[in-house]
Amino acid sequence: MSLFSKFITSGLTFGLALCLSTASFAAEQGKEKEIEKTSDADAILFRIENIKPLTNEDGLTDRCSFLVTVYNRMEKKVDKIDMDFRWMDAIEKKYQIVDDSVRVVNDIRDAETYIIKHIELEDVFPHQQKSFAEEVETDKCFLLLDQLEYKVNDCIAEGDKIEMKNNKKTSRGSCVDRFNYINSKNPEYYSEFKDVPDSVLEKQAEESKAHELAGVEKAYKSALDDLTAVSKELDKIAKYEPEKKEDKDAKNNATKDKSDKKDDADKEDKKAE
Repeated sequence: MSLFSKFITSGLTFGLALCLSTASFAAEQGKEKEIEKTSDADAILFRIENIKPLTNEDGLTDRCSFLVTVYNRMEKKVDKIDMDFRWMDAIEKKYQIVDDSVRVVNDIRDAETYIIKHIELEDVFPHQQKSFAEEVETDKCFLLLDQLEYKVNDCIAEGDKIEMKNNKKTSRGSCVDRFNYINSKNPEYYSEFKDVPDSVLEKQAEESKAHELAGVEKAYKSALDDLTAVSKELDKIAKYEPEKKEDKDAKNNATKDKSDKKDDADKEDKKAE
């Protein structure tokens, strides 16, 4: 084969390889774009981070601590969030001990159980993020990474008017449908959130303790006010009873005096006769 023919052949080969690699790269890019989910512009984003195992007195892991970081993209403050978190655990019942032997459950539907955690978050200001420290009882902290299922029970934003009937809420807040969960596979996990410094966490812990203390003090004051009100009522009853007894005695004396006068009058009438 001549040098020119070799050049043409190698050029065609290189061109074909380049086209195939470009097409493959484009396909991969398109696939990635399909997988990635862009969060809504006015959403309430949240992610789970800082997952750490906690041990008991025996040194065994029985709990996991983690942070729920919320980023409020709305134009108004979020006053309160009520959510349920759930992670599937297909390991808990995967292996069963039957008559001193281990039996493997092959059907994942028979093996699955759930780790469940109720979450309540408060006071997330517009275009700001806030982290909340939480714990859940499980020894499999790795399950908390990306398998989260969540349900928003209520989300009350600033200015919401909640309807009540018989001391029960009959409506939900306006931001219930605004939530986007961002897991670690989503690029927004790293681009949309800021790292939470320890100083911020310490400050939030202090604010949480102060909030709890304020609640305890409020409950104590309310109980003290109730006790004072009861004491006043008891004092009124205590004062009323002697007065009532004195009135009764006075009435009895008046009746007796009247009866005595009538007897004296009858005696005088008999003497006159």
